Amino acid sequence: MKVTVLVMFLAIFISGCDKGADPREELAKRQKIPGYREARIFCTQCHRMPDAVQHEPAAWPGVITRMEGIMQTNKRKVPTVEEREAIIGYFKTNPN
Repeated sequence: MKVTVLVMFLAIFISGCDKGADPREELAKRQKIPGYREARIFCTQCHRMPDAVQHEPAAWPGVITRMEGIMQTNKRKVPTVEEREAIIGYFKTNPN
């Protein structure tokens, strides 16, 4: 029974893999999106880069404000006004 479940899981997992996607190409595409660089610099000071779909587009300004408070508390670098707007723009317009 356990072997059957494991084989089924592996079959489903492998069938869902995108064999044609090159992670380096995906990263290169993302790096050209306005605001990605700023988001990567500031967000990854404390955690992995979040997906834009974690929050509704209208919620991102509040999320960024909350994260800035955490950055200040933990003595991390806080974005400038321009960097902040770029980060918000990135997350509001990039669903992936």
